[in-house]
Amino acid sequence: HNRNETLYHRLLVDFIDELAPLVYTPTVGVVCQQFGHRFTRSRGMYFSLNDRGNFSTMVHNWPHDDVHVIVVTDGSRIL
Repeated sequence: HNRNETLYHRLLVDFIDELAPLVYTPTVGVVCQQFGHRFTRSRGMYFSLNDRGNFSTMVHNWPHDDVHVIVVTDGSRIL
């Protein structure tokens, strides 16, 4: 299925007060359970402990200059 993720996220940003109760509460639990089955492609930069000492090089080689969001997590489920 081809989905318009850009439109989806734009609507969430523009109407967060109205849409958050519909999207967040029931959806987060389901996403946590099914993420491995729904994952389609990687769209970010991921660092592991094995990358320690190489962060600067990795960031320098990132092909995009227009970064809008940075998320830092311990790799667990959605918080």
